[in-house]
Amino acid sequence: MDEVDPRVKSWISTSFDEDAKSFSVWYEDDENLQIFACLEDKVVILDMFWDDGLLMENNSLVIKSLNWHQSNSIQTHRMSDGMVRFRHKQREIMLNPVVEKPPEWGASLLETWLSEMKENKSNLKSKKQRIADLKRTRESIRKMLSQSDMSTIENEIGFIEHRLQTADNRLSGKKPDYSSSEE
Repeated sequence: MDEVDPRVKSWISTSFDEDAKSFSVWYEDDENLQIFACLEDKVVILDMFWDDGLLMENNSLVIKSLNWHQSNSIQTHRMSDGMVRFRHKQREIMLNPVVEKPPEWGASLLETWLSEMKENKSNLKSKKQRIADLKRTRESIRKMLSQSDMSTIENEIGFIEHRLQTADNRLSGKKPDYSSSEE
């Protein structure tokens, strides 16, 4: 995460109602600032400028994780005048040329952030689903136990034990005058 002026953090927090998790500076001079920001459920490319100490937005491109479905969908292209175009679907933003960072670096960073968001959401969802499944199973077992009548089973066990004892007695020669009416 690159260090940015606290006023930039404050501006993002005010504009998007949340703090950025990460920043990466694309271009910065005394008057202009172009940064990538990773928020909770979106990434933002911001083209900003300073006006009498106040930070103003010139242009921005917001890519929500819900709208990002595949790798390489953030396209970059260096224009003939050196400017760099970042494009996602039908929206685009032009950034200043930067020699140290190729355009693909920026697209890769944004897509890495977006894929991490997707993974975190799917892990959270799968945990929630597992917990919900366990709770449903627990409730169904509780209902079955409360509805079950064990007295019938106890009577059947007693009857079977009696029959086994009778059969054992007959086989061992005890009570030869046994009749079935004793059951």
